[in-house]
Amino acid sequence: MSLITYNGPTGDHIENPSLEFIKDIIFNKDADYWKKGSGDSGIEIEGVDEQLVFFYDEPYGFFIMCHPDYLAPYDKEVIIEVIEHKVGGEPMKVPSCCYVPRDKTFEIINEFIETEQIPEKINWMDIYDINFDSGY
Repeated sequence: MSLITYNGPTGDHIENPSLEFIKDIIFNKDADYWKKGSGDSGIEIEGVDEQLVFFYDEPYGFFIMCHPDYLAPYDKEVIIEVIEHKVGGEPMKVPSCCYVPRDKTFEIINEFIETEQIPEKINWMDIYDINFDSGY
């Protein structure tokens, strides 16, 4: 099994986090947790080029992005609002159509950990290919 590291918003690095730990982060941490420190967290897997970066915004849910490709879940049915979340102290603008609920977030992260790939059943899109005001 590859080394898996959870990097939390306050700089904590948890090696090989348990499934219960991941569930707790996803289902029990409120928006205040995601405003601390860097404002985001991530899952890295040793030997895998991509990592999942994610954070939570009330009432939208979780924004998850496969980095470095800037791929995020995309729901074309959602009317796009621009949501601003501070990452590293800087505002990051993301489209509301890329947010997913807690249960879907857990499924995506769990499958990424188990298969070392982003789930294919999710509609992924480069966030910069989505028509929204990203500020760039």
